[in-house]
Amino acid sequence: MNLGCVVLAAGRSSRFGENKLLNPLKGRAVLARVLDSLPRERFERIAVVAASEGVEQLCRERQLQCLRYSGGTQSESIRLGIRAMTGLEGCLFVMGDQPLCARASMERMVEEFMAHPRAVVRLAWGKTPCSPVLFPQCCFSALEKLTGERGGMSALKGLEPEIRLVQAEDEAELWDVDTKEDLSRIECWLDRYRQK
Repeated sequence: MNLGCVVLAAGRSSRFGENKLLNPLKGRAVLARVLDSLPRERFERIAVVAASEGVEQLCRERQLQCLRYSGGTQSESIRLGIRAMTGLEGCLFVMGDQPLCARASMERMVEEFMAHPRAVVRLAWGKTPCSPVLFPQCCFSALEKLTGERGGMSALKGLEPEIRLVQAEDEAELWDVDTKEDLSRIECWLDRYRQK
């Protein structure tokens, strides 16, 4: 099965005060942790939607395709990403500010999707769904039509696809970095579990 992966890394970081994706987290940039956790061998194509030179540099270092996003609404970055996935059977959308999302969880999401190739697969903690989200090809056109400050799930109204949840190994996998307090909480988690 031919799958793609889009990493959304073009946020404005307005609440953080500087580019949160490039902020160091235990010696590695927040986004670097996300990129280094991707199970790259599972994807036919990977693209990172970026809005800064620093993010583009991280992509070049990892030989990842970078799609330059000039700014606008959240939906524009989603449309930019999904248009680069034409011809694939599914696409995993990963958030660039979710540094504790584990490779093993993404691999389980791919396995779940392969068993249910018309379902939307989401990472979850209990009954709380989150990102990443793996969309089947039948949802691509709806994602391309998305407008405004809306995430990918809002594009599925009327389609009513089956939603399948894959459980994270730890609630912390769902945490994202919006503020410096968020970053401190993640650093504390890494210290507690002696993660690098």
